[in-house]
Amino acid sequence: MVLAQSFAEAGSHSQKKNAQSKDVGRIVGRVLVEGHFEKPRPLKVFKNRAFCGTAVPNETLLVNSEGGLQNVVVILSGARAETRESHLKGLVLDNKKCAFVPHVQVAPVGSEILLLNSDPILHDVHARLGSETLFNVGLPTWRRVKKRLTRTGVIRIECEVLHTWMSAYIVVTSSPYFAVTDERGEFIIEGVPAGAYEMEVWHEKLGRQSKELNLVAGDILRTDFVYQLKKSGT
Repeated sequence: MVLAQSFAEAGSHSQKKNAQSKDVGRIVGRVLVEGHFEKPRPLKVFKNRAFCGTAVPNETLLVNSEGGLQNVVVILSGARAETRESHLKGLVLDNKKCAFVPHVQVAPVGSEILLLNSDPILHDVHARLGSETLFNVGLPTWRRVKKRLTRTGVIRIECEVLHTWMSAYIVVTSSPYFAVTDERGEFIIEGVPAGAYEMEVWHEKLGRQSKELNLVAGDILRTDFVYQLKKSGT
């Protein structure tokens, strides 16, 4: 009888899961650039050249051969956070080869970030929301620090031990549905309840765009964004 009950409970859980899956959909898309594009020049290094070298890669505008734009934050607004379980994230921001890794991240408000330094030199993580300092942490190679992200917005990260070329961004959102585009400019947001939403994309150099979407239950909705570049490349 207990066995029968456990099978009944398992079947009920499976039916509930299937029902829930029918009530949600998936949003996929790509962010592209069109127009004149010049690859950004490497960033000059002014300190610790013996380890860092004379220049590091410039990640502020990464575009592949097909126009796909990397490191674009995609956020879907209009859904309540409680509609997605365990949406908080554990982020990691490392210092590797005199650069912040990863360059761009997105997370729900309340998430925690672990600050690391994999380089054999001193780094600093200075996080600002607008002109306000959220935290400023010195990171010898042995130190590990955790910080809670309690405010929404675009956080700019810099290293202020004269590593002026270093930067990164963390976008903190109240939405549980988000993504960052990959090297092809593509993104996927899974498990989105059916309904009407506003989707916004953000890039550190090219700014913001948004559009209204209507997702049907069980559907895969395709939506793309295009940034038109001027002759200057912006």
